[in-house]
Amino acid sequence: MYSVKAISTLTGLTAETLRAWERRYKTVTPSRDGGGRRVYSTQDLERLLLLAELTRNGHSISKLSKMDNRQLTGLSNTRYEDNNSDSDDRFLAQITESLLLYQVDRCEEMLKRALLANEPLEYVRNILAPALHHVGDLWHECRLSIAQEHLFSACVKRILLSMINNIHVISDNRPVMIFATPQGENHEFGILMACLLATSLQYNCYFLGSGLPAADIAEAGRFLKPNVLVTSLVNSPPSPGLVKQLHFLNNAYDLSHCQIWIGGMGAKHLWDHQLLPDRYSMITDIDDFYRKAGQLKASLGYSA
Repeated sequence: MYSVKAISTLTGLTAETLRAWERRYKTVTPSRDGGGRRVYSTQDLERLLLLAELTRNGHSISKLSKMDNRQLTGLSNTRYEDNNSDSDDRFLAQITESLLLYQVDRCEEMLKRALLANEPLEYVRNILAPALHHVGDLWHECRLSIAQEHLFSACVKRILLSMINNIHVISDNRPVMIFATPQGENHEFGILMACLLATSLQYNCYFLGSGLPAADIAEAGRFLKPNVLVTSLVNSPPSPGLVKQLHFLNNAYDLSHCQIWIGGMGAKHLWDHQLLPDRYSMITDIDDFYRKAGQLKASLGYSA
């Protein structure tokens, strides 16, 4: 179930608009939680995403509200094809076209609709990761501006954090992961996507973000007591300062009780040259992370 805040974040509709649509046009009929707050189903979210997209494209909400979801989808597909049936090249071409025109709302609609159609692992592997690589390549080739790349990055981050917050519930009967990169390593999408997958596997997840001093990461470990610290290095080869921080984390007493998992091209460089500190486990890709997280949870005796 989705809260009003989650629905607002995912659809771009304000709480006031949602209430007006529900009152005047009966667009959806949310349920109520124990505290009397409105909560929405996945079907409600799917319908509201379609309504938000179509109204932004000039359609009247009074007319749209009389249509069922199948009719709304058909109307949407007259503008551009449904993402679920697009080829990978077509989907990436649509992302590129939208960014070139600064149509970030269209990018967000495509990514959100793909989210509804895929499980978290498939969404990260087949949608988000290729899209991020594609946009990064376009920026390096000077086919997208820094502003356009930043707009896309912010869009992806909003979607990931909203999804994590929506499905994340802290429980004493769950293993713990913390996600952070050391100071000087400001790429955070790897650990952010891993956080979404760990959340879907029912870990207690704490996303600390990128560019943290190693001492601060270790201090967080003292209080949060993680089973795993997940980090990454994209910069390759890593600077001596970054390598020094990895060794600090490797030897930190506050992290001595947990495993340390690392991914990224910088980490692979150290791994290939046998320079990773001894406590680090190399994560080769997102499927490897998902598999190891599932295996660890089972080995620790936690139920699904």
